[in-house]
Amino acid sequence: EWAEWLGIPHAVGVGSGTDAIQLALMGLGVGRDDEVITVANTCVPTVAAIRATGAMPALVDVDSATLTMDASLLEVALTSRTKAIVPVHLYGHPCDMDPIMAFAEAHGLSVVEDCAQAHGARYKGKLCGTIGNAGAFSFYPSKNLGAYGDGGAVVTSDTGLADRVRQLRVYGERE
Repeated sequence: EWAEWLGIPHAVGVGSGTDAIQLALMGLGVGRDDEVITVANTCVPTVAAIRATGAMPALVDVDSATLTMDASLLEVALTSRTKAIVPVHLYGHPCDMDPIMAFAEAHGLSVVEDCAQAHGARYKGKLCGTIGNAGAFSFYPSKNLGAYGDGGAVVTSDTGLADRVRQLRVYGERE
């Protein structure tokens, strides 16, 4: 139902929003010695999820008007080890995704949107979580759409990525 509401083919339930970021990154091939660009004002779980893959976070500052990722700083953070970008939609306010997606495409990077606070938020008519390679949602009780405990979801249009995340969430099992 979550995938259907978002208008995207796949929503894979996971244990938490942190797991959603970690498993999406792992499903995209991010691992040891890679780097992932994210924003400096994010919550600790975003960085913890990146570190759990074995990758290192590369932090960029925020746009002073939106307090979300300043896409003009991505070039400064880019290295030969950069594999992905995790923009964080903050307090229901979306990041400026067009320049982030253009940068990612130009450099062959994956994008996992951190949507822990963006349930139902839209960027230029598109729901957050449906713009990048994957969206990572948290359903922690304090979130915009909270559960009675922890929970999360990875959403994607990529069937292969959805299958890899389903397998990763259960320690590699297929059945």
